[in-house]
Amino acid sequence: MSDNDLPCLLAVLTNPPLTPGTRTVRRVELAADLLGFTEVRVANLFSLPSAAAGEIDVLGATVEGWLMARDLLNTAINGADGVLLAYGATAPSGAARLHHGDQVAWLKQTIAATALPVWRVGDGPRHPSRWQRWTYRTHPGVPFRDALQRSLVQLHPVAP
Repeated sequence: MSDNDLPCLLAVLTNPPLTPGTRTVRRVELAADLLGFTEVRVANLFSLPSAAAGEIDVLGATVEGWLMARDLLNTAINGADGVLLAYGATAPSGAARLHHGDQVAWLKQTIAATALPVWRVGDGPRHPSRWQRWTYRTHPGVPFRDALQRSLVQLHPVAP
């Protein structure tokens, strides 16, 4: 249970934005509400901020930004009651792709050791900015909130 005894959902995103990230946080809050969580926290796979995920190809070419994120991720996981994988379905390219793969493997191993429930939207860890695209395609004509609820998939156990 989280520190304040309210059920806390941890959303694992890609990296910090250069903007407030309000739309992303609102979408995560909606998912938390649909799953019965009253508190939301966010942690990132990669610690360096960028304007777009594609910038991680360059920023993430060395291991430092990935390793720096692990302490925050570990603390966030240990303070959560559930985890939403929302770091995106596409890995970066170049050397960053290898670090990303290592980070995802570490993350899944760390989560699996806690036995926390884990969710994603649809068939992958898609970022909240892509949820509406997914729900529109998979549940046409269904209001976003209802389509998102239908699209939240619990993993048993955390898939590699």
